[in-house]
Amino acid sequence: MDVQFPFPFEPYEIQNKFMRELYSTIENYNLGIFESPTGTGKSLSICCGTLQWQKDSYKEYLESLQKGIADLKQKITSIETTDNWLEEKFEEITIKRNLIALELKLANHKKRIESFNEMKQRVKKKDKHDIKKAIEYKNKNTDDLEVDNKENGEDKEDVDLILDDCEKDSESEDEGDEVEENENNDTKIYISSRTHSQLSQFIGEIKRTVFKENTRVVTLASRQHYCINSEVSCLKNVNLMNEKCLDMQKSKNKSTSVDEDGKVLKKTKTKSCTSCPYYNHSNITRLKETMLVEMMDIEDLVKCGKTLKACPYYASRMALEDAEVVLVSHAGMVSAGARSGVSLKLNNNVLILDEAHGLTAALENAHSAPVSAKQVTAVKTFLKFYIDKYRTRLSSMNLLTLNQMSFVVGKLVGIINPKSTAEKQEDPTIMSLEDFVIKAEIDHMNLRPLVEFCRKSRLAPKLHGFSMRYSQQALEEESKRTVDKKSSFKDFLSNISKKKTEVIEKVKEETKPAIQTPTETSAGSGLYAILDFLERLCDRSENGRVLVQSGENGLLKYLLLNPAEHFSNVVKQCRSVILAGGTMEPISEFKDLLKSDGKEVNVVKCGHVVPPDNVLGVCLSKGPSSVSLNFSYENRMSKELLKEVSSILRNVCSVVPGGVVCFLPSYSYEKTVYEHLVANKVIETICKKKSVFREPKSSAEVDQVLNKFAAAVKIKEGNRNGALMLSVVGGKLSEGLNFSDDLGRCIIVIGMPYPNVKSPELQEKMNYLNRTNGSGSAYYENLCMKAVNQCIGRAVRHARDYACVLLVDDRYSRPHTMAALPSFVQKSLMSNCSFGPTVGSMAKFFSKHKNSS
Repeated sequence: MDVQFPFPFEPYEIQNKFMRELYSTIENYNLGIFESPTGTGKSLSICCGTLQWQKDSYKEYLESLQKGIADLKQKITSIETTDNWLEEKFEEITIKRNLIALELKLANHKKRIESFNEMKQRVKKKDKHDIKKAIEYKNKNTDDLEVDNKENGEDKEDVDLILDDCEKDSESEDEGDEVEENENNDTKIYISSRTHSQLSQFIGEIKRTVFKENTRVVTLASRQHYCINSEVSCLKNVNLMNEKCLDMQKSKNKSTSVDEDGKVLKKTKTKSCTSCPYYNHSNITRLKETMLVEMMDIEDLVKCGKTLKACPYYASRMALEDAEVVLVSHAGMVSAGARSGVSLKLNNNVLILDEAHGLTAALENAHSAPVSAKQVTAVKTFLKFYIDKYRTRLSSMNLLTLNQMSFVVGKLVGIINPKSTAEKQEDPTIMSLEDFVIKAEIDHMNLRPLVEFCRKSRLAPKLHGFSMRYSQQALEEESKRTVDKKSSFKDFLSNISKKKTEVIEKVKEETKPAIQTPTETSAGSGLYAILDFLERLCDRSENGRVLVQSGENGLLKYLLLNPAEHFSNVVKQCRSVILAGGTMEPISEFKDLLKSDGKEVNVVKCGHVVPPDNVLGVCLSKGPSSVSLNFSYENRMSKELLKEVSSILRNVCSVVPGGVVCFLPSYSYEKTVYEHLVANKVIETICKKKSVFREPKSSAEVDQVLNKFAAAVKIKEGNRNGALMLSVVGGKLSEGLNFSDDLGRCIIVIGMPYPNVKSPELQEKMNYLNRTNGSGSAYYENLCMKAVNQCIGRAVRHARDYACVLLVDDRYSRPHTMAALPSFVQKSLMSNCSFGPTVGSMAKFFSKHKNSS
C-alpha cells in the first residue's frame, strides 16, 4: 500500500509501520491491537494515520459519487429503443431516480463544505462587539431572573419536591437537542483515552499536522468538566448536576402555573425556578462554531464559554453532528448509559482506544455500582421522612411504589448492617446475584419497574432537595409530634380545626428550610448509587457477583467477571476498533475483548525509537550489604531491608545526574521509607546532592509539586545536581506523565506491586478465569507487571533520550518476569546483579552519555 502520511517531520520506520498498519486495518474493516512503547510518537502516529485514511475515504466517496452520476447519465442517453415501451420507461425512471439520489448526496457534501467555510469566516470576523452583546444578554437575563425571584407570595409548600405522575414526566427525561442520524455517510473517528489531560495531548498533536486547518474536532465530557454555572457545579455529584441543569432548562420556558379554579399562582420562592443564563441558543451556536474552527481542548472551551456566556456542555453536544474527530474518555465510551446520554453513535464509525492496557479495569469500574453503608442509611432515613411528610399529597400509585422502594432500601441496610451479632462480619463476602437477592429477601420483588419509576419520576433530585431543605433533627421532631397528636382522639380533632393556623405555622417554623452542603453521602447521590446497583441486579448475569462488606464502613459492589460481554456491542457496531498502548501484554486478554464474527484481529508490535545503548536495565538482587532483596509483603517492613533501601537511594543519588524517580509499592510503604530516611538522617545526606520531593495524595497539588521538582532538577550548584521524587506505583505520577531528559535519568522500582492475593474480589476473578481458561495465575502476574511497565514508561521519551531503569527485587530476575518487561528494556537488561558492580555500570553509563552530549 503506497500511502504518503503527512508527518510533521521525517518519521522513524516504526512510525511508518504503525501508520501503514493502522490505515490498512481501518480500510479492511478489521480490528487491531497496536503496541508502541511510550515515547515513540504513538499519539502523533494515530492522528496522522487515521486522519489520512479519513481524508482519503472521503475523497474516494466523492469520486465514486461523481463516477456514479456520470455512468447513470451515460446510461440514460444510451437506452435502446425496444418494442416493450413499458419496460423501457421503467428502466429510464429507475435510472433517473438513482441519479437524483446520487446528485442529492453530492450536493449535500458540497453544501457542508460551503457551510464550514462560511463558519470559518464568521468566526474570524468575531470582534469585541459580539462579546459585548453576549454580556448584555447575560445581564438582561440575570436581571429578569432577579425580578422573578423577588416576587413574594405564598405558594404551596414544597411543591417542587412532590413527585409528578410518571406518565406526565416520562417524556421530559430526554435532554433535548437529540442528534439526528447521519445521512451523509461520513465516518467519524472516535479517540478515547484514560484521562481528559491525555485527550488534550491529541488536540496538541493534531495542531502539529497539516490536518489542523480542515479537521473539525470535538471533546466530549460531562457537566462536571464543562458546567460554568456555579449554582450547578457546586453540587459535585454528576447525577445531581444533570438533574439541576434539566430543571433550570424547563423553568426557562415554563408556562404560568394555575390552580384548579384557573387562577394564576404566584411564583415560588424556591431556587428551582431560576433558569440558566448560559443556556442561550444563539450564544451556544457561536461557541459551537468557534470550537469547530479553532480546535479547543476542555480548558480552552470552558474559558471561551465564560467569555461568550455560553454553555460548553451543550455547545460540544451541538457540535457532535458536524465533528470529524470526537475525543472522549474511557469512562464515557465503555458505559452504554454514558454513550446514550450524549447521543454518541458508533455505527460504522472508527473507535481508537489509547492507553488500552487499562481498558479491562475501565469496563469493570464502569459497571461496579458501589454503594456505601452511609449512602443506604441516608436514603432509608430521608425516604421514610419524605413519605411521612407528603403522604397526603402523593398519588396512591406513587405512594405504593415509594413504600416498595423503601422496603428494598431497608433490606439493603439489613445486609450491610445486620442486627444479629452472628451475622456481623468485617471480612467481605462474594455472592452470586441469585444468592444475594435471596439473602436480602427481595427475590420476590420485580426491581426493574421500581428503578424505572425512580428514574422517570426523578425521585433522586427531589429527595436530594428534601434532604438539603430539612435537617434530620427537625424531621425527627416533627415525626414525634405527629405520633403524639395521634395518641388522643380529642387532640386529633383539635388539630384538624387548627391545621391551617397555629399548628401548621408552628411546624413550618420549626421545620424551616436549612441550608446544607451537598455531600457524596447525601440522600440524592446515595439513591443514584442504589439505582445503579439495582440495575445490575436486574440483569441477573451469570458472570456477575456481589461483594458484601458489612460493618460501619460497609459496602455493596457489583463485580463484572467478564468485561467482554459488555464490550461486544461496541465491537459489533463499529467499522473498526483499535486498541493501542505502550505495553499490550498479554495479547490474549485484548483478543478476548475484540471477539467478533467475520472480523480479523491485526496484532502490530513496534520497537522503540531509542537505541539499546541509551537504556541501562538492571535487575538488582543484592543490596549494598549483600542482603538478598525480596520486598514481599511479609519482608518489606524489616529494618534490614529499610536500611538497604536507604543505602541504595543515597548511592544512586550520588551517581545519577538530574532527576531520579523512585516508585514504591504503596503510599503506606512510601511513608515508612521516608520516615526511616529522616530518622537515620540519610535524608540530610541525600539533600546535599538532590532536593527530595514526595508524591502528594491530593490531585490538586500534583502540578505544584511537579513544577518544583522540574525547577530543582535544573539547579546545578556545587555538589547539588537534580532532585529525587518518591512516588507510588499506580499513583498519580505513574501514568500519563512525562519525565523526559533530565527529569528522569533514573527510574527506580522497589519491590513488585502485586495486589493483595487475599482480596475476595481478586480471588473470585482468578477462580472465574481458572474455570474458563486456566489463566488465573497469569492474570495475577500481569496485574503486577502492567503497573511496573507503566512506571518504566515515564522515562526515555524520544530517540536521543537516555535513562537507567533499576528494578530492586530478586524476583525481577525470574525468566518469565523479565519476559514481561518492555522490549526496549530487555535489550540491555542485566539480571541477578549485586549492588557494587551495578553502581559501577551506572557511573560508566552516565559518564559515556555526558561525554557524547
